[in-house]
Amino acid sequence: MNLPAKNAMKRLTSKPLLEKISQADGLFRERKYNEAIELYKQVLSQIDKTYLFDIHELYSRMGSAFYYLNEKDKSLEAYLNAIKYYKKNPQDYSMIAYYYYWYDPNVAIEYYKKAFELSPSGISGFSTMALALLKSDKYSQSKIKETFEKALLKVRAFCKKDNVNFTFDKEILKTKQKLRIGYLSGDFHNHAMMNFIMPLLENHSKEKFDFILYSADTKTDFVTEKIKKSGYEIKLVQDFSPADIAKEIYKDNIDILVDLSGYTSKKFPTLLYKPAPVQIQYLGFVNTLGMKEVDYILCDEFTVPKEMAKYYTEKPLYLNTTMQRFSFNNKFTPPPISKLPYFENGYITFGSYNCTSKINDLTISLWSEILKTTENSKLLIFRSQMTPKIMEVLASKFEKNGIYKDRLIFNNKYPEGNWRSAYGLCDIGLDTMPFNGLTITTEAIFMGVPILTLAGNSMQSRGCARINKALGLDELISYTKEEYVNKAKSLAGDIKKLEYYRNNLRDIISNSVILNDYKNFALEVESAYKRAWDEFLKNQT
Repeated sequence: MNLPAKNAMKRLTSKPLLEKISQADGLFRERKYNEAIELYKQVLSQIDKTYLFDIHELYSRMGSAFYYLNEKDKSLEAYLNAIKYYKKNPQDYSMIAYYYYWYDPNVAIEYYKKAFELSPSGISGFSTMALALLKSDKYSQSKIKETFEKALLKVRAFCKKDNVNFTFDKEILKTKQKLRIGYLSGDFHNHAMMNFIMPLLENHSKEKFDFILYSADTKTDFVTEKIKKSGYEIKLVQDFSPADIAKEIYKDNIDILVDLSGYTSKKFPTLLYKPAPVQIQYLGFVNTLGMKEVDYILCDEFTVPKEMAKYYTEKPLYLNTTMQRFSFNNKFTPPPISKLPYFENGYITFGSYNCTSKINDLTISLWSEILKTTENSKLLIFRSQMTPKIMEVLASKFEKNGIYKDRLIFNNKYPEGNWRSAYGLCDIGLDTMPFNGLTITTEAIFMGVPILTLAGNSMQSRGCARINKALGLDELISYTKEEYVNKAKSLAGDIKKLEYYRNNLRDIISNSVILNDYKNFALEVESAYKRAWDEFLKNQT
C-alpha cells in the first residue's frame, strides 16, 4: 500500500480505538468476518471525522471482509466510501472496478485505469481491465491495440529494473533436431480453458517434440492428473515472480513458448522478458496482447481476417482449420434434451447464459429491439454470480430501452441435478457482443439451443460465429445489427425450426470437427509451430 507522507494526514492516536481496530483485525485473520465488521463499524461511529486515512483503512478492511463473505454489493459500498477519504491506494480502485466489471465494463475501465496509474508496476488491475476493454462496446480493434501498447510501456519499464536479459546462440538453434515447446498457463485444472486445450495435449507428438508445461496456479485436480498421465512434465511456478518464471523457461532451453492465459493471469509479464526465441499466444486471451515480444497469435482466417491483421501486434499464425477443438471433461454426464419451453410457457424465451460482464449497453439495446419486434417473448438472463444489485442495474438499463421487468427473467439458481439442464429453460440463445461466448456456446448447442450471434471484426466478437460456421449453421450468423434483430424475430416465429434444432443440434456438434478430429488438429498446430520456427531461422543473419 502507498502510505501518505508522515505528516500528510493526521493519524489516529486514541488507544481504546486502536485496540478495538487491532481486535477487529484479529477476528478478520480468524475469518470471523461478521464480528470484525461490527467492530470496524463501532470505531467508525466513534472516530473523529478528521482522521481521513484511518477512516479509509476501516472502510477498506470492511470491503475485504464483505468480499470474503461474498457480500459483493456491501463490499462495493465499503470501497466506494474508502476512496472518499484516501485516494492513493490502487487496491481500492481495483476492487471497485472488479465489482463494476460484472455489469458495466465502461465504468470498470475508468477505475482500473486509476489503479493502473497508482500501481508502481502497473500490474494492479491490469488483467481484468484488459478483459473489460474486450467486453466494452466503446473500443475498436485498433483502439484495443493502441491502449495495450501504451499501457505496457509502464509495465515493461518496471520489468527492466530486474535486469533480466536473455541471449540465444543462433548457430546452435539452427542445428535443432527436436523442438522444445513450453506451455504457460494458470488453468491446468478443471477450468473451461482446458476443455479447449486437452484435445491438443492428448494428441501432441512427443516423438517429434519435447514439451514442458508451466503451471501458474495452485489448483490441481483430476484434470491435472489427466494431463500428467498423458506424459507431460508440469512445473509449478505459481509462487515464482514473472522474472523467475522467465529464468526457469530459459534454463529449460524452450524454443517456442505458447502462452495460454494472456492477461487472464497476473504472470503475463513473463512474456516481456522474452525467455524463448519464439513466443506465441493462443486462445486464453482472445485478442492482441499488444506485446512486441510475442511473435504470433494462433488463429484462423475467419477469426482474424487478413485485412484486420495490422491491428494485432502479433503476426497471425493461421491454421488451415477452425482454430479450436473442444472436449467435455471425463466427469461430464450429459443431461437429456428437454422439450422447448415454448410449449409449456406459451411464449418464446430468448436466453443468455454468458457472464453479465459481457452484457453491455450495445447488447442491451439490441436485445431490447428483439423483444420489441417479437411479440409474446421474454428474455432469460441466467448466471449464478448475479447479485440483487446486478439484477437491479440490468433491469434499469433495459427499462431505458423500453423493456420492463415483466419481459425479463433473472435466474441465478442452478436446477437440481445436472446444472447444464439450465440450458433447457430457453428456446433461443442470444450471444453477447462484442465478446462472444465460447464454452457457453458449445454447451448450449450440445443441449439443443441455437445461438444467434452478431459477428464483429475483432477476435473476441467472432468466436460464436466461428463455432456456428464449423457446424454449418451459417443461418445463425449475422453481420449487421438489423440482420441480427430480424433473424431473431424470424426464428422465434418458426417453431418447427426450433424443434429441429432442439432434436438435432446435439448430433450435429457431436459429429463435427469441434468435438472430433483431435489428431489432425494437433498435427495442424504442430505444423504451424514448425512454420513459425522456420520463419525465425530464416530471419537470423
